[in-house]
Amino acid sequence: MKKEISRKFCVAPMMGYTTPYARKLYRILSNNSFLFSEMIATKSLIYSKSRENIIDNDFNNPVALQVGGSEIEDLTKASKIAIDYNYDEINLNVGCPSKAVQKGSFGACLMRDKILVRNCMEALQNDKIEATLKCRLGLGRELNYEFFDEFIDEISKSGIKFIYVHARNAILSGISPQGNRTIPPLSYDFVKKIKNKYPNITFILNGGINNLDKAEDLLKEFDGVMVGRLIKNNPFILKEVDKKIFKEKDKLIDESIINNYFEYIKPKLGFESIFRLLSPLLSIFFSVPNSKTYKSKINDYMKGQKINLIEDLLIKFVSENNIS
Repeated sequence: MKKEISRKFCVAPMMGYTTPYARKLYRILSNNSFLFSEMIATKSLIYSKSRENIIDNDFNNPVALQVGGSEIEDLTKASKIAIDYNYDEINLNVGCPSKAVQKGSFGACLMRDKILVRNCMEALQNDKIEATLKCRLGLGRELNYEFFDEFIDEISKSGIKFIYVHARNAILSGISPQGNRTIPPLSYDFVKKIKNKYPNITFILNGGINNLDKAEDLLKEFDGVMVGRLIKNNPFILKEVDKKIFKEKDKLIDESIINNYFEYIKPKLGFESIFRLLSPLLSIFFSVPNSKTYKSKINDYMKGQKINLIEDLLIKFVSENNIS
């Protein structure tokens, strides 16, 4: 039996950023945000000896496991792994334009073959968790609604219920993935039009949502929003999400949040680098003046693996700077 889960506000999958440690911090800050793992290639998911470190969930639900792949047998296995690790959803990446991803035959290049994508979605389907898709509007610099419509029409035959749409085309060559975040222009209208045509599918809008006020406004027209860079740059914005989006009590950034996070990461030290464990938390200094001294001390403590001193310093920083 699949759970009823709100996808009103989602944190996008981001390679190198939405690690198990970042997701732990995100969950401490927001009870309701729907979280995503970073994209994991199906081969790594199935065969990697370090799989536990890659997909550790620690009950940070609701959360989705995003995978990259196009081999049917691997996708079927990946779906079972997502269930075993207590994920609420398995999501197929059909949006990333990077050359490395293209070499693996997944990401946005799959939009060239809509029948293959439908077959992939059918392989991911199960009776325990949702199988979903993240895609673009199309390929190349020119928008083509007919292409997008035909793509959605084909994959809808898989029984898919949720689609996350980055509302711009993917450009597969001649521009970096970073450049493709702003070029070509966004088209929210395409997503609105497709949403109205396929009322049995929930469409979550992604792209260009750079503050919570904009997210609130878009939720008047769309089923859900997905944000990425906004949270990557300053995850502490998530403390406002439960109040602003879900109309719950605002969270305060206090000693308990720091303690809770360190309680989770301390046993991981020695298995993971101290920088990977701490990097999600270090954005606490974002836009806070006079934090240079703290950052310098933390860098010194990190070199010496002095995690308890770092915890004490961050608690002091929070109390002195009224982060809440």
